[in-house]
Amino acid sequence: MRKVLIPTDLSAQSLKIAEEAFKMYPDEIIDVLLVYPYHLPLWSSELYWFSPVKIITEHTDEHFARAKDDLVRKYFRNISSIYTELFTGVNSLAFDNFRVHHQIQTAVVPQKGFLDFSHDDTFDPVDLIIKTVPEVQRAKIEKEVDHNTQRQKSGLYNLIQKVFRS
Repeated sequence: MRKVLIPTDLSAQSLKIAEEAFKMYPDEIIDVLLVYPYHLPLWSSELYWFSPVKIITEHTDEHFARAKDDLVRKYFRNISSIYTELFTGVNSLAFDNFRVHHQIQTAVVPQKGFLDFSHDDTFDPVDLIIKTVPEVQRAKIEKEVDHNTQRQKSGLYNLIQKVFRS
């Protein structure tokens, strides 16, 4: 059985990386570890109430849960388990300890910019994964463009251009 580490921003789109992992290893049973990077709070009073489960729950939306259910239904024959863990370290040594603890030898990562780690409390773990995991595969997936958002942005952009031209 293979354990595969996959970075996630807890978006439904991030589960496409897991789907690619199942396509890369079609004849194997896989344990999927979705890793969500998180900066620890700075204040000791915040650490007192720190709960990884609560953080993952707060950052997960209905779309992610539905996409995860769809993934499990589609690849149930290949899934031993699929779970999410918080990584709170800051460097490759910490990530290597995390990897060893979870007995990870394989990772599947997307291209840069596929996942959204723009929140203040997260960071992109792909470089740490590449440095520490022995076998890293690149998923060849494209980011879906939300056409409604794109139209809104282009409409706003056009409005700003008109204002500055006046």
